[in-house]
Amino acid sequence: MTRGKKSLIGAFLALILLLLPSCRTLQTAPAGQKPSSNLEIHIIDVGNADAILIINSEDALLIDAGENNDGDDVVNYIRSQGVDSLDYAIATHPDSDHIGGMDVVIDEIDIEKFIMPLLPDNLVPNTRTYLDFKNALEGSDAEVEHPKPDSRYPLGGAEFTILGPVEQHNSTNNMSVVCRVDFGRRRFLFMGDAEKEAENSLVKSGADLNADLIKLGHHGSRSSSQEKFLKAVNPVYAIISCGAGNRYGHPHSQTLSTLKKLGITCFRTDIHGTITVISDGEDITIKKSA
Repeated sequence: MTRGKKSLIGAFLALILLLLPSCRTLQTAPAGQKPSSNLEIHIIDVGNADAILIINSEDALLIDAGENNDGDDVVNYIRSQGVDSLDYAIATHPDSDHIGGMDVVIDEIDIEKFIMPLLPDNLVPNTRTYLDFKNALEGSDAEVEHPKPDSRYPLGGAEFTILGPVEQHNSTNNMSVVCRVDFGRRRFLFMGDAEKEAENSLVKSGADLNADLIKLGHHGSRSSSQEKFLKAVNPVYAIISCGAGNRYGHPHSQTLSTLKKLGITCFRTDIHGTITVISDGEDITIKKSA
């Protein structure tokens, strides 16, 4: 072999070796492959209140933080799951059973982005609970957002979309932030304390409400979870966050009857304790602590 041919072959081999790293970066997972990390949804038992921790990969989202005396418990639970900072926190609305413990969470755990509804002036509370929450938030480094419907945020390999409120209502419950978490082929809907008026607005807006699992609005009250709304969502599972023997009678028998009529399997924190939902994007597993 001549020296010229050897040089040509060497140059060709060098070119192949040079291109190999870039070729590797173009490799993609096979179509239909399941996400590599499970989605975890922890509906924390905080009595007749709401606190929900959602984790995927290294990202974490907290939706509400219970009552005034729940802050330490919520912080401890978050840390027990190996989470030392939150990518997002949502205060669905400013009632004490949703933001009561949030000031403690804000003080103890770094939050990158804080999401809350933009309330009309007549609905902004002047309670001690709200002022404590507001002062903690203003003293933090969190970026505060009042999102519009269809705002989307990445959460590890998942994504969550803000669905509501879609218009201004005359109650804090109906101004609740409503969001849907999508992961693989599965969807999970979180209603805050949204009642029938907000449910009707969501349906009228044409929002994509279809979900495999719904955290019912307003602790299973009869003011929420009307049959036509649940038909629009068409879930397999419903979860109710409520306290044992609570003075409001949550969940209402009418709500439970509607769930039974529609064949929706129901889990309740007053009976089952903290409820953990795990999904690989295909299957959904629900674990009860009680």
